[in-house]
Amino acid sequence: MRRKRYKLTIEYDGSRYRGWQLQPNARTIQGEIIAALRRASGDATATCTGAGRTDAGVHALGQVAHTDLTTDFHPGELCTALNQYLAPDIHVLRVEPVPHWFDARRSAVARSYLYQIALRRGAFVKDYAWWVQSPLDIARMQHAAELLEGMHDFRSFARADRGTRSYRVLLEEIRIEQHGQLVVVRLTASHFLWHMARAIVGTLVRVGTGTVSDDVLLDYLEHPSPEPLRYLAPAAGLFLERVYYAGDPRGGPITPLLLLR
Repeated sequence: MRRKRYKLTIEYDGSRYRGWQLQPNARTIQGEIIAALRRASGDATATCTGAGRTDAGVHALGQVAHTDLTTDFHPGELCTALNQYLAPDIHVLRVEPVPHWFDARRSAVARSYLYQIALRRGAFVKDYAWWVQSPLDIARMQHAAELLEGMHDFRSFARADRGTRSYRVLLEEIRIEQHGQLVVVRLTASHFLWHMARAIVGTLVRVGTGTVSDDVLLDYLEHPSPEPLRYLAPAAGLFLERVYYAGDPRGGPITPLLLLR
């Protein structure tokens, strides 16, 4: 029987999970989605493939996955059924039928991440932002961010991964906005290397505090190094915002996930 392919758009709070990717003896987002798919569809072999692998503690506003099911479902009914079997911190936003050539990961043309930096202590900061206690020069951070835009070897901003064939990434844009006592960084790129988004934010924060200069930043780009990451922002402030496919419009306003006055 030919299976029917569906595209799932998912949001989740990654605080209680060991990341997206299925792991033995660990709670993961992918594992929870697969379990819900099998219960909702009655297909004991159902699985799913995600557009990207978020680490432990990282969240998503628009993760995308695809799944192949033996039964033809109405998208809305499947979406409702999945959410009935998922914990409240994982929510399927949409289910759409897609052609069999669609692949959540390989068909993607870009991804965007949001990172939240808190300028003050707050009751809701711990799991959703990085509290930076030193003053930040946002203008310096934005200038440094512009130096990183374009096609570069981002080896200095990634953790070594044996599965990585190339460290060259097209970093389309970095936008930095301040909303009250919250600074939000949006990074949009063709794809992201392991820990790349967190390493870039960690480095930009050091630029903002005056501990790293533009010259050092340029040296990281001009002389890519496989050494351990120097500056890595915590996982909790990072959100996979959106996965883009051919024809999807880029950009749009940045919406903070916290209100810090």
